[in-house]
This record gives sequence, structure tokens and C-alpha cells, in this order.
Amino acid sequence: MRKYGVLLPLCLMCLLTGCAKYYYHEDKTFNQCAWDRADCLFELKKRLASESPGWGDYKQKFLEHCMQNRGYQLVTEDKLPLDVKRQDPDSGLRGYLYGHRRGIAGALDEE
Repeated sequence: MRKYGVLLPLCLMCLLTGCAKYYYHEDKTFNQCAWDRADCLFELKKRLASESPGWGDYKQKFLEHCMQNRGYQLVTEDKLPLDVKRQDPDSGLRGYLYGHRRGIAGALDEE
């Protein structure tokens, strides 16, 4: 029984981190991607009558649809170019509640 107590969290961690996906658009910078996701989240909030505590299917589908309409693709980490800036998905409770279950990636910002 004790063996399962160690194996279960290990397996869950592998599953959660191994399936990380990122919103990526090859012609946009990281900051543009962050702004686009923030805009999509703002659009989502306008469509909800009340703030619900959970992050349901509608919210996730809306966010993915909004980002795809802006030209982003949902890609796994191994498909990202090595020279892009990335923000990993938040796999914790905060990511689930606030729509950060997907990471963002984009070209380095010119400064």
C-alpha cells in the first residue's frame, strides 16, 4: 500500500508535465502572445453572467477558439523552436481556475 502512495503522485506529475501545450504563432512576439491571451480572457469575462469558481469546458473551448482565430496553434513543447521565449502552463489549481492551463510562446521581444 505504501508503494502506491509514492507511485501515484509520481505518475500524476509525469502526466501533467508531459502533455504541456503552448499557444504559439511564429510571427508574433512573446509579449504579443501574452496580450492576445489577456484580450481573449477579457472577452470571455464579458460573456459570463457571473464569475464561477471553476474552469469548465465552455471557458476552455472559448479561450482556445479565440486564440485560434488570432492565428495561434496549440503545440507541444517538442514542436516549439529552441529560440522562442516561453511561459510554461500553470498545472496547479491557479492555472485551472484562471485559464492558464496552456502556456504561451513567442519570438524574443526586440528591446
